[in-house]
Amino acid sequence: MAEVKPETTASGLFLTGGVVKSRLGKQDRHIVRDHIASLLQVQNLVILVGSGASFHLGSPQTRNLDNSAVQALIEGADQTLDSADQDLLKFLNPADNGDLEKLLNGLQLATSLADQADLAEVTFGAGKNAKSFTKAQLDQLKGKINVAFAHACQLPRTDSDLTDPLAAHRQFLSRIVRSRRANLPRPKVFTTNYDLVIERALDELGYPYIDGFSGTVDRRLNLAYYGLDFHRVETTSQQVVARADSALYLHKIHGSLNWKAVVGGASGVTTLEVVQVEEGSATVDEPALIYPTTAKDGDSLSYPYSDLMRLLSDAVQQNDTAVITIGYGFGDPHINRILLRSLAINPAISVLAVDPYAVLGNGSDLDEAVLDEELVGDTLAAREHRTLDTPVAALAAADDSRITVLTGRAGEFVHMVDLFPEPSLDLNVNAPAAIITLIESLERYTEDKDVKDVSADE
Repeated sequence: MAEVKPETTASGLFLTGGVVKSRLGKQDRHIVRDHIASLLQVQNLVILVGSGASFHLGSPQTRNLDNSAVQALIEGADQTLDSADQDLLKFLNPADNGDLEKLLNGLQLATSLADQADLAEVTFGAGKNAKSFTKAQLDQLKGKINVAFAHACQLPRTDSDLTDPLAAHRQFLSRIVRSRRANLPRPKVFTTNYDLVIERALDELGYPYIDGFSGTVDRRLNLAYYGLDFHRVETTSQQVVARADSALYLHKIHGSLNWKAVVGGASGVTTLEVVQVEEGSATVDEPALIYPTTAKDGDSLSYPYSDLMRLLSDAVQQNDTAVITIGYGFGDPHINRILLRSLAINPAISVLAVDPYAVLGNGSDLDEAVLDEELVGDTLAAREHRTLDTPVAALAAADDSRITVLTGRAGEFVHMVDLFPEPSLDLNVNAPAAIITLIESLERYTEDKDVKDVSADE
């Protein structure tokens, strides 16, 4: 994989209320930057990050997989498929054009049926083509696919040719938190991704963040921690000096590679807790706590997903809210329902959807639209540009001034981050602690010098 660097001239289209406002040329690129800059200054900033933000790091392909590709993913995680696994995979994916989400969903439904009906076996097919599988065989393949998925999501990939893989994520996170005025609430980042890319980028930046976990050695999910914040304290008096710089809230609404569920009952009351473990520790019997299935609606009703969904719902219903979606293709009905409900009932919300190829694809249709000099001020349909049948394309055509869409190559994560404003002193952004100390030292030096100068004059 070649080195990926942001390009200030990456082509694309910027639409507001269904109308093209910019083709991201040198003369009108500022239109996008100004709009994003204004969104970053709203009272309540919500960022929703999807898998598209990790594509340049080798995020795994989960759709359009034949059975050999599924097997390769499993073997890449040091697992093997026995004859029962292979037979079951063929029954689940007869068209040889699989989707990991649908495969896991099918396995989940089958095991749920076995549990509910107390069946020793579940039969697929009918007549002479019918074949039965035990619950243990169903669980085994489900566990192997989970481990394979978790392994593939360990990003950045060790075989990556990128010199600095997390450069774009660091720039993105830095500009989000440092471009906002100091008196505004913390940004809330929600992600459907299971990888630890955001956490790694924040650690490299040295930015504090609240991810809902308490503890240090024994880290357990405690959603009450989302009610906490960071403040700087004067070491001698222990009085709060100011709110700490560059912090944010991180919500992993579909789980994480380093989450596992633990059922306890030592006190006599059965409890379900989520603990943080080492990345890569998932096994067939103890899978990572991730749910890449089309049954996310059902999964999201259980702990901790119901609570995380509630936090997302609460976040997007506040006054003066901006929601920026990046690399999210609006393929999750439970998330879409929350966002669409907010658009319906919250007039004080703005939505920016960033997706490079969900509107016009990645071919001649996109190229023709970007080169159409008469397009600005008009709609794609009026100029007879053919769009895809996708949720993002529908948003791009929506006659609602609160909805904006950035598409084209400029919508790729590594290029999109260049459109976010750099921190400015005009925004009253708190300087890092080291800079504050330097400024205070210089001010004391200036005051002392003024006193000495006055004394000398006298």
